[in-house]
Amino acid sequence: MPARPDPAPAGRRRVRPLRAAGRLLREIVVRGRWLVLAAWLAGAVFATVAPSSGGGGASGDIGSLLPPDSEAVAVQERSADLFAVPVLSDTTVVVHDPDGLSLLTRADVALWALAHTQAYLEGDVPPGTGQIIGAVPLPTDTAQTAATYLYASPRTGLEESTALARQYATHFTNQPGVQTYVTGVVPAQVAQAHHLESRLRLFEIATLLLITVVVAITFRSVVAPLVVLFTAGLGYLVSVRVLDAAAGALGFALPDELRPLVAALLIGVVTDYCVLFFSGFRRALGRGQHRLDAARSTVLTEGPIVAVAGTTVAAGTAALLVADFQLFRAFGPALALTVVVGVAVSLTLVPALMAILGVRLFRAVGGRDPMAPVGHGPSRSARALAAAVATRTGAAIGLVLGVAALVLASLPLLDMRIDVSFTSELPDDDPVKVGARVLEESGVRGIVAPTEVLVEGEGVTADRAALERFQAALGRQEGVATVLGPAQNPLDDAYGLVLSTSGDAARFVVVLDSDPLGAPAIADVGRLQERVDALAADAGLGDVAVGVGGQTAIAAELAELTRANLTRILVAALVIVFVILAVYLRALIAPLALLACSALGVAAALGLTTLVFQGLLGDPGLIFFGPFTTAVLLLALGSDYNVFAVGAIWDEATRRPLRQAITVAMPATARAISAAGLILAATFAMVAIIPLGLFRQVAFTMAVGLLIDTFLIRPVLTPAVLTLLGPAAGWPGRRIRTDERAADAPPPAAPAPAPVPAGGVG
Repeated sequence: MPARPDPAPAGRRRVRPLRAAGRLLREIVVRGRWLVLAAWLAGAVFATVAPSSGGGGASGDIGSLLPPDSEAVAVQERSADLFAVPVLSDTTVVVHDPDGLSLLTRADVALWALAHTQAYLEGDVPPGTGQIIGAVPLPTDTAQTAATYLYASPRTGLEESTALARQYATHFTNQPGVQTYVTGVVPAQVAQAHHLESRLRLFEIATLLLITVVVAITFRSVVAPLVVLFTAGLGYLVSVRVLDAAAGALGFALPDELRPLVAALLIGVVTDYCVLFFSGFRRALGRGQHRLDAARSTVLTEGPIVAVAGTTVAAGTAALLVADFQLFRAFGPALALTVVVGVAVSLTLVPALMAILGVRLFRAVGGRDPMAPVGHGPSRSARALAAAVATRTGAAIGLVLGVAALVLASLPLLDMRIDVSFTSELPDDDPVKVGARVLEESGVRGIVAPTEVLVEGEGVTADRAALERFQAALGRQEGVATVLGPAQNPLDDAYGLVLSTSGDAARFVVVLDSDPLGAPAIADVGRLQERVDALAADAGLGDVAVGVGGQTAIAAELAELTRANLTRILVAALVIVFVILAVYLRALIAPLALLACSALGVAAALGLTTLVFQGLLGDPGLIFFGPFTTAVLLLALGSDYNVFAVGAIWDEATRRPLRQAITVAMPATARAISAAGLILAATFAMVAIIPLGLFRQVAFTMAVGLLIDTFLIRPVLTPAVLTLLGPAAGWPGRRIRTDERAADAPPPAAPAPAPVPAGGVG
């Protein structure tokens, strides 16, 4: 939340009910400053040494993300009950020789797989975890590549399963010219976790260094940035422990993918609130107050603004709780609790440190007076822009041009595709992605996540001719590379690999020719689902039930649910933020107009992300939980600026006509809002340090969205909308003066505001 230049900060009249709590808080944190510091240090130490509840992690089955009534998951579960060996594999071993595999090597691939499967089925390998229980070689139409599905024993972890696959693949590495790769959903998830872990510390350090530089420049101080680092560090340690405890208590899995977003969000809001408090504290010291009195007055004036701003962001992110499935719902409380911890550490530890340090907080480099002015008043361009959009003509032009630009940027959103591929996120040189690329060049990319067609009917396995005709028909469908089924059953029927031992079910492994979790493959499986009943009838299969399962079918359901949930979550977030703004501004019209502008800004950010990543960079789509998370974050953080910028206008509008209030308030807050937007945008941009597709997309969306909000929506669209609405913006309240001057008459010159540090908080 940006610091207001005026000694009487904007919006304080609307938070007067919080003053009593503010007075109590100021006495606690100032009088008990050393106890507050000790409490946060103890909390950080406990958070570091306390054992984790183990609430985080990833699952190798994307079907676990879907609701219990998922059709694709039901097919997969019925198949597991009917057959002794699973046929859908999350791990594929690729054996490749650019010069062509020898007959000996190709035979070795088949025999090595058969040996592992028979050893387990015949009981030569005792049951337990951490072992391969099945291996199925897959036919390919290329002489350079062979592929094998691997199946690990139940309850084998992702890391161990991938390690077993690598051990299996080493059998072929002693053959000249042969290259081996382990690819698939599980190895891709393991690789993602390794990339995340390897760059997470670098991301955190780089972000903290960025904040150090920004705060040091803002206050020309060497102590202020250290205080921010100290505060953000303690807050981050505590927030991670709080999230872990909440995940364990509430029974949800905290995704590993959330950790960088949690860090960026907490560091960003804590930095913003620190700068707000430092700005107020500096003004109080400049008026000659003792450090303890200055800390008390700062808590009383700035504390309510931090509380309102933090509540708005926390409530907005909590809108994710309306999602349909557990992974998405976990993001809501995680982000909200992160903001709550950030607000708590800002409201308590920051004032305590100010009371302890006093003027030393602003100790400057080179013996410079720590209380010397470091900022400037509103710039000439900010005054000129505010004056322009405060006239009806200027407001109309600004609104039309601004909305046109945002609508144009939003258009690519119509072509947004939802991507569920774990492999496509990886760096190009990652071995898992290289293995997938080898399969793609061989025309069997879909091997890494196959589709299963399950046929159920009494005695159906006896009609082998009809089953083989059905298999041939499946192989002729669009997007299908090959089909594994009864026509080339690699094991005796008694083993129940593709024909159930009961005789009442048969299954087929359909391998697609494109990324099985990408949009083209999802479309191919959709067409297959529409045709399978007719294909079965044409093949001569009688009274049978046909179901389609597998990763692609699950991905199709997940993509559809993501789109539906994105709409639901955005509506919930808009309603929550609207209620908070309506109470804060005591109006209904202005919050509606402001949220419309914010929603358009979010759409523009997502549209530009779609254009850049799908259009220019060639990504299959936007990673499925990226769009809704960034959309909610942008709406919530944008409401922070609404609280400040429009609150400043509202405050001025009680003393002067609305257009004059705009020309006074907007320039006075422009520098702070601009600096705040840059701080948050730069903080989230640092997420791109992690070399995974999700984080590159999130970093771009958040940075672009915050810059749009900072440099277009707040300085242009917001005042333009209020100018055109006039006093009606405050309906049904009557805080807006109605004695407007004649339209387009220039208002009197605005008084120069008091100096403020060149920075602020959002």
